Amino acid sequence: MPKLMDYMISPYPLRIIDPKLDASMLRLRAIRVGQVGHLPGRTLFRSNVVFGHWAMVYIVSGSGVMSEDGGEDRLVGEGSLFFFRPGCCYSYGPPPGGSWDEYYINFTGSRVGEWLEAGIIPDESVIQAGRLPGLADFFEEVLGLMDGGIPADADRAALRLEAMLLECFFVVRDHQRLWKPGTLQLIRRDLEACIYEQPDLQELAAKHHISMSTLRRMVRSSSGYPLHEYIHRLKMGEAKHLLLNTSLQVKEISGILHYSDPFYFSRLFKKYMGISPQLCRSSVL
Repeated sequence: MPKLMDYMISPYPLRIIDPKLDASMLRLRAIRVGQVGHLPGRTLFRSNVVFGHWAMVYIVSGSGVMSEDGGEDRLVGEGSLFFFRPGCCYSYGPPPGGSWDEYYINFTGSRVGEWLEAGIIPDESVIQAGRLPGLADFFEEVLGLMDGGIPADADRAALRLEAMLLECFFVVRDHQRLWKPGTLQLIRRDLEACIYEQPDLQELAAKHHISMSTLRRMVRSSSGYPLHEYIHRLKMGEAKHLLLNTSLQVKEISGILHYSDPFYFSRLFKKYMGISPQLCRSSVL
């Protein structure tokens, strides 16, 4: 396996493999592994870098920071795993005088969209993957597969990447179960308190120190409904209560529940309650 020296990056030999494979020779078209590397003792800090591909970075040892699109610095240390997204701007690396031991894999393909939808690629900027045994061995395996420039081995590397991401997802998910029930109860309480408001979901996620993607997954896994549908159902339940227990008109109920269009409100009510607002009220009267 080739090694090279670049004292701008690290005082130690680097392993960087960038095979130029003919795409027509690959059997897996939906995901393709690109450049892979191991940078032991990395000292280089990069600022405002924009990538045209996905990348996954694993820190074996050492520490530093990473920020995305000018956001706050996130601490990176032993066992940290993070992703670079195409088109986003990153600053990352160890502090002056410091270093870290880094593995990375670049990848592209339509399969990534499925991973994102399923939550396999976490929305959090930095996660702790140290609980996943053999992660460094996985990167070494992918380095070995990509080293020969053989299309079949590049396909195998792509499959190993997906398998590793799945394992990492299960570990992170199981870890979250330790705190999820209490957090869910607080989130539900906050959403119920916003029935007469237009909830700021970004603010709610930040309040509970989770990402929007995690908020959506938590609500869906616990309720069976997507986040916005869950909010609609909460509001429609309150609308039914108001129809049956007050003399407010449908238009008034629509307004106080923050639906500016009464016709849209009525369609939603019928969709989730199985009956129109007018019939709901008249069936009791």
